[in-house]
Amino acid sequence: MSVQRAPDGTQREKITADFPPREAIRGTTVLWRQLYSNEERASYTKVRKIIGRRIHSTLDPERDRRDEMQRCWNGAHGKLRAYLLTFLADRAVCEAQGWATAMLPNADVKPEVLVRLFQYGDLIHWGEGAEELSQLSDDKFNHAWNTLHYIEIIIQLSHFYLGYSLLAKAAISQSS
Repeated sequence: MSVQRAPDGTQREKITADFPPREAIRGTTVLWRQLYSNEERASYTKVRKIIGRRIHSTLDPERDRRDEMQRCWNGAHGKLRAYLLTFLADRAVCEAQGWATAMLPNADVKPEVLVRLFQYGDLIHWGEGAEELSQLSDDKFNHAWNTLHYIEIIIQLSHFYLGYSLLAKAAISQSS
């Protein structure tokens, strides 16, 4: 961020987007899709189903607790695919305080939509979603804003997947 003097003599802030190189974002997207896409063998969805079957086939006093924990992770995953974490946190705080939530920032950011547009309209494939992404990112600011949100989505879900992988690792080591 820098401060510049406008022609009328007033000072204005200028914000510059400084993202990683496009190919780094593309490479991250390709690898990250392995966890995100329901169709991939290493996806959260495929792994959680394997673990869910294991939970249901095991009869011991901890089964219900494990099942409830799995349900919590699944619910969190659904929320993170639907909203930005910052919006969810802001909404939780406002609701806890009894404050209005109608004007919270980023309520309109839909991770599922942005991921589809960036993956299939630009970064991995080009075609399906390209026109919609182009309209959504119709100027330099909107393109940077949407790219920032896309990167936020990758980060928030990457942290989620990392946490779940540690849970799965612990479960595997206990069953050995």
